[in-house]
Amino acid sequence: MSHLDREHFLGLRGGDTWSDEGNEGTIVVKTLIGHILANQLVTTPSIPELYLEFARRLQPSDYIITFNYDILLERALDAVGKPYRLFPNRYKSIGPYSGIVDDRRDEVVILKVHGSIDWFDKKNFNRRVQEYSEQGASSPKDLIFSNEEKFGVEPLVDGPRLEHDSLQYIHRVRHIEALYSQPLMFLATPRLLSPSTDKIIYSNTVGNLWEGVDSAGTHNLSMAIIGFSLPPQDEYSLQIFYSMIRNYQFIEWDTEILGRKKSPLVLVDKFSCEAEEVAYRERYRFVDWKKSTLLGNGFNEQTLDVIFS
Repeated sequence: MSHLDREHFLGLRGGDTWSDEGNEGTIVVKTLIGHILANQLVTTPSIPELYLEFARRLQPSDYIITFNYDILLERALDAVGKPYRLFPNRYKSIGPYSGIVDDRRDEVVILKVHGSIDWFDKKNFNRRVQEYSEQGASSPKDLIFSNEEKFGVEPLVDGPRLEHDSLQYIHRVRHIEALYSQPLMFLATPRLLSPSTDKIIYSNTVGNLWEGVDSAGTHNLSMAIIGFSLPPQDEYSLQIFYSMIRNYQFIEWDTEILGRKKSPLVLVDKFSCEAEEVAYRERYRFVDWKKSTLLGNGFNEQTLDVIFS
């Protein structure tokens, strides 16, 4: 997958470059990921209680950074009636280089930094519509954007956006099972980063969701890392996690903020033997373990109590 990403990003095939989403092999992989995960989706009545309780305990000030492609978290939040948004900031107004943030809504913020199987980009379709119109031709057809009501298509963001913000073109498909029940290959490609060690080169296609995160952790009162072992295919994340954790554990650690002090960093994973825990601690060797709680029995009801204590 890294070879395919580099081939596409560098334009090595010249005029034979297949599309903005990638060349043929990459599109096949992205579409199959969407089909496989869509076939495993749980409907609202079947969401495990553990995930519903996790959703209930989230507060409007909480930020979740997830590397998952699936939509289980969104469905859990919908099921418990918890408002959320899938982008960093909403704006009241936009200027040439910045905007005035609209913070009037209480929402959990979810940043899906590797994209999502229900995200599809409308920018190319908009361009085709304009080209057809300039030539006096009828509007082109698109599997998704010509059937928005059928598939429950809606913009990912709302309100004004900066001109360069790629999130403004991304749309969510709410009736995701209906979409993936039919063949999508080369007709619609989900907006997600392929499972490649070079996925960082495409991070701007999902809206620069990492922008400004180097200050994260400084003023947070709690932080948890659930099921992320700093895998080698996401080596770029090491720099991000290092920054967030060091900010959290070494800046204003004993300072009282809003009547509270920071709680220990919580790390949740699942170890089948002592060697796995040793390897995990080695990958997270920049963590101050005296200011941390490591839970090695997986994500369960007991870990919820520690995470949200």
